Amino acid sequence: MITKRYGLDFASAAGIHPRQSSAEDTDDLPHVDLGPEMNTIFWLLTSLALAFLALRLYCKFLRGRRLWWDDYVLIAAWVSLLASAATTTVCASLDYGKHLWDMRPEVIHTMQFVAVFAGFFSVLAANLSKTSFALTLVRLSHGWLRAVIWAIIITLNIVLGSALISMWTKCKPVAKIWNSDLEGKCISGSTIVKFYQFTAAYSGAIDVILALIPWPLIWKITMDKREKVGVAIAMSMGIIAGIASFVKAVKLPQLNGDPTDSVAVVIWGGAEGAITIMAASIPVLRMLFRGSNGQSPAQFATIDEQRLNATATVKLDTLDTLDTNNSQNEATAYGCTPPLAPQKDERPLSLSKETAR
Repeated sequence: MITKRYGLDFASAAGIHPRQSSAEDTDDLPHVDLGPEMNTIFWLLTSLALAFLALRLYCKFLRGRRLWWDDYVLIAAWVSLLASAATTTVCASLDYGKHLWDMRPEVIHTMQFVAVFAGFFSVLAANLSKTSFALTLVRLSHGWLRAVIWAIIITLNIVLGSALISMWTKCKPVAKIWNSDLEGKCISGSTIVKFYQFTAAYSGAIDVILALIPWPLIWKITMDKREKVGVAIAMSMGIIAGIASFVKAVKLPQLNGDPTDSVAVVIWGGAEGAITIMAASIPVLRMLFRGSNGQSPAQFATIDEQRLNATATVKLDTLDTLDTNNSQNEATAYGCTPPLAPQKDERPLSLSKETAR
């Protein structure tokens, strides 16, 4: 599927046509079906991503929080991941995961048509999930760092958006993408592979950058040093998705045209989006467990520069105070456990009806 997704035709790339050899000719060839294994891993990742996302939303509803743009984008990312899992399953039912000589010729074009959608939704899930986490960091940052994060969001969507568009524009007519027998022209397979290798590497680099950004932000918060490290690590788990992107970038040039050769890339592609969804929800998961142990929840702060020349106002989710050294910012704590009563030795908090919501 990925082989076709990146502009390569199974038969032409491998120099083989399905079932053109007799049974005797294929007796000595391997006969495997990686489809069931691929489906199991893909649906496991999709289910885990749903569990983490549901927990994230549960924490917000538990605290009476309204969903923000990062939540809606993350939900859209999971829906895209679900669509990718479903279409990948359809591809497996159409012999994807088998060697060329074991595939039914009559389903090849249908499988390749569905594969375009599977690849499209896989990349879309990765793009949306990374955008969601970046939007979360926008709320946490201010000044020049916020501008940098917005630049990351824009460039990420341009690069991966170009990849999404190319899936449907690399051949004229479009139908030649899944039916190479049609008359027309396509961008060369090697060019497409190099382009998608670049987009995968860029996506992985963005994951690494987004994983490092929380550290200086969390370090400014007034809390125990171990808490800082714990929260920062929780917010940096997206680096695992970066590893998935880099693995995919390395494997792309190694594809030889046989469907079984690209199954691993399909799995890594699905893992990229699923892992990012889980990573974006881990900080909330950590707070929930800390709250259930009777401990004060770790503070996950966001800064909103909507109120200039205003004193910092803290919305009560925790009693940890945010040391921003910037009286122009409105600080908002983001947690999952019920609010605690203020202690005598803590500085008073300025609350309004709007901020206490």
